Amino acid sequence: MKSFFCLFCLFLMFSHLTACSSHPLSMPDEEWAALTPHQKMEAREKQATIDLERQKLAVEREEKYLEHKKQQRKQVLEQDIAKGLIAEFHPENYVCFGGDKCRRRNDEEKRNEIVISLRALANIDYIQIYADDRYGSKHDGVLGVNADHYRVEIIDLSKRTKWYKVFVGRIARNIVLKAETDDEIRLFRLKVFGSKVPNEQLQYQVIE
Repeated sequence: MKSFFCLFCLFLMFSHLTACSSHPLSMPDEEWAALTPHQKMEAREKQATIDLERQKLAVEREEKYLEHKKQQRKQVLEQDIAKGLIAEFHPENYVCFGGDKCRRRNDEEKRNEIVISLRALANIDYIQIYADDRYGSKHDGVLGVNADHYRVEIIDLSKRTKWYKVFVGRIARNIVLKAETDDEIRLFRLKVFGSKVPNEQLQYQVIE
């Protein structure tokens, strides 16, 4: 979807550039007026060829950029798994909770916490949280982090979106995040590092 939007923007940009020139090949009025009908047709065809080539190059650059980002994400994932990544919460956009402006889809009930289930017991060493307190009029968001029912950390969130590292050092099945103040919190990503408990069927998973 994002790729399609980028390509559409590029198309509009080139269309705008072409429209800004009153005549093909950026010819001034007097030069254009001096051309024969056949020469004008050739100029239009040449301009069309140039526009198509520019669009082709723009699409190729966009594809190379997307492939580069894909390889970057793959490399980061491989490095994280080598460090002990066992689960990753990665919603399509972000999850908003706490405060009055965060509403569930199709539900007007406010939620003050979210539960991220690992679906199995795990030795959790630490977690990384990518979140902010940018949404809403107030910016005093405080995030409580629990491993099951055990409180492991309280984070005074910044308005700027950034990563927070929280050491856990416990066996747990769920990560519970709670808004400790009446303020909106946006959660973009959460990574869980550790190892599986013997006899538990735990594998790396992406939780959406």
